[in-house]
Amino acid sequence: MPLKVGLRYIEKWKSDLEKEVVAYEQQPIEQGKIVFYGPSYFTRWKESWGMVPLEQEIVGKSGRPCAINRGFGSSCAEHQLYYYDRMVKPLAPKVLVYSSFGNSMDFGYLPEETFELAQRVILYTLTDFPDCQVYICGTGKHKKIIPIEGHDEAAARYDEWLKELAEKTPNCHYIDPKAYAPLVTDMDDIFVEDGVHYNREGYRRFGAFFREALKCELEKF
Repeated sequence: MPLKVGLRYIEKWKSDLEKEVVAYEQQPIEQGKIVFYGPSYFTRWKESWGMVPLEQEIVGKSGRPCAINRGFGSSCAEHQLYYYDRMVKPLAPKVLVYSSFGNSMDFGYLPEETFELAQRVILYTLTDFPDCQVYICGTGKHKKIIPIEGHDEAAARYDEWLKELAEKTPNCHYIDPKAYAPLVTDMDDIFVEDGVHYNREGYRRFGAFFREALKCELEKF
């Protein structure tokens, strides 16, 4: 499979992924938590973007923080595989919440190629940490202002492949934000101007979705 994108720096969007990863590496290592790994809708779930941070929205039954945000903007499945050893493995997650489809088509990856790369992230995690529970996120919902031709059809196929992978893989679960009614109603009210990323209301609903989807995991913290 040919490499189609810069791994450390993305010229297309003037995005320095290596710089983001190094910043994460400078934070204290906390193992055995719920790690959110994926593209910019995790990255933007932070106070620096004017949001209530993911770590405050996703807390354990005890009320204590139990989640770690390892989203890095502009990343696709190729980047997520490349940086897995630095972004996920040191944290020895008890739970991995993984989103992979975002940005892949922008960089010219076919859905089949994206799935191959994402599948490796998932299976590497389960090989390194056999007791880890992996929650694979479906492609979600957005109203992108300039849609990519064939995106919706490709996303639907991708979701089916994720479901099949979850069904046949122990400790692997498929979760679908599109199925969560409060998230997808009143669509105009949950996005910033680009039609892709959430505003504060969108992240409030996103948090409610994950608290429900991870309910059995949050009871352990």
